Amino acid sequence: MKLSKFALFGMIALAGCSAGEGGTQDEDTGQIELNLIGAAASGNVYRLRDGIVMVQGPQNTIFFNTEDDPNRFRLSADVPAGSYYTFLQEGWRLERLNLDNTIEPVEAQFLSPNPQWFNVYADQNTLVPLRFRVGGDDVVLDRGSFDIVIEVEEAPSASTLCTDDSQCGPGETCCVAGFVGTCTQLGAGESCPLPDLTVSADVARFSLSIGHESFPADSCAIVEGCVGGAGDRRLMRFSTETPNVGEADMILGDPTAVDGFEYSACHGHYHFEGYARYELLDGTGAVVATGHKQAFCLLDSSPVGIPGAPSTPRFHCGFQGIQRGWSDVYSSGLDCQWVDITGVSPGDYLLRITINADRTLPESDYGNNTIEVPVSIPEDGPTVPGDPLSACSNPVGGEQRDCGWSIAPGYEAVACDPNTVITVGCGCPGGTCMNDPMMRVCDGASACTAAAALSSVDDACGYCPQTQFVCPESGVYTVLVASYDAMAPFTCDVSATVATP
Repeated sequence: MKLSKFALFGMIALAGCSAGEGGTQDEDTGQIELNLIGAAASGNVYRLRDGIVMVQGPQNTIFFNTEDDPNRFRLSADVPAGSYYTFLQEGWRLERLNLDNTIEPVEAQFLSPNPQWFNVYADQNTLVPLRFRVGGDDVVLDRGSFDIVIEVEEAPSASTLCTDDSQCGPGETCCVAGFVGTCTQLGAGESCPLPDLTVSADVARFSLSIGHESFPADSCAIVEGCVGGAGDRRLMRFSTETPNVGEADMILGDPTAVDGFEYSACHGHYHFEGYARYELLDGTGAVVATGHKQAFCLLDSSPVGIPGAPSTPRFHCGFQGIQRGWSDVYSSGLDCQWVDITGVSPGDYLLRITINADRTLPESDYGNNTIEVPVSIPEDGPTVPGDPLSACSNPVGGEQRDCGWSIAPGYEAVACDPNTVITVGCGCPGGTCMNDPMMRVCDGASACTAAAALSSVDDACGYCPQTQFVCPESGVYTVLVASYDAMAPFTCDVSATVATP
């Protein structure tokens, strides 16, 4: 079977390890490596150029710049175990290294989620693909190893995909395993193989956190019914991992071309409605709070160790699905990946997570689609104070909160010419950004509330903030900075530029 479309995969590999006896490390750590070059089965060699890959972790932000040393083929750094995401900044390009020593730029499409979330565990390897589609080569820069390993994984061709038997050849059956199926030759008495989705209780349990976040009235979370109202909300966040342990791939297909997806004008991408249902149950079994997840990109996030399963990822945001032996992961940091527990009394509860609750997707076993995780909700702190420079009394989050801010060094009462356009930011690329900072711009020489701000921003490039504003009539502005999570450390060394008339 010949592919009509191919993809170039750049793998970031994170090899988790623990300090042994006599070691100097006091925490579980891993190493992240990014390979920049690889060869295809055709013999063509490609390299990522002009690329800045940001890796955001629990303690800091790493920027891999492919041009720091053009002769390097691999970038690496030691990292602590924890939750991470990658973000490939704009401006990257791919080039082909020809046998005659010439370099040829190539047209390429970036297929991976951007940003892309993943977890690093001690004593395990985590694969994170950066996927590009180019003319006719399928390349895997595998596991960040010193030797480049090439693997080619053939995706189903258009001729084998189907939605019913009429689209298949004589003697073939359309084995639907999602929104799309494959034309299959079945033996006498043989039935179509099916996928089987499950839910990881451990991932949900160990990723769970409770905190406050603020939402403006026009936020996507309100538009899509993920919170009960605007303003301050108390949320229980957690990650959801759904392994496919069945005998077939779950194939959803191109979200722009198949039924089952709906376009979200707010988020600017397609949703698969009803992928996950979240319920909080009290001691009597009554549901006291709910949540839901509209899947926007089901893909092969990580292998789950099933013998005989494919060794390389196949599905991505442009052609979605979960291979047999792979899992999709929705990180706790994603929008709507929570239950709104505003007003829920403190106490012990069960968090119930159900995948494919309406049985929209065909599976061999629906009985393993639900897990229940014990959770304890503590007493909530008092309402956050209105002074933005005062300390927050509880782990409130979000750019709309009015506590836990500080004035950026060098950016108190800055003079400017009224009506000029000013850009301020940290790490985009000016200034320095670590962890998940936010920024607020105030009119005048002092701090301001969210309602009075000239501009307020959380994420502009990955987790780093940048915003534009017009110098006010007062001719003075002040910049505030804070961590998205009020109790978390952060760095936001601000840089400002003034637009040239």
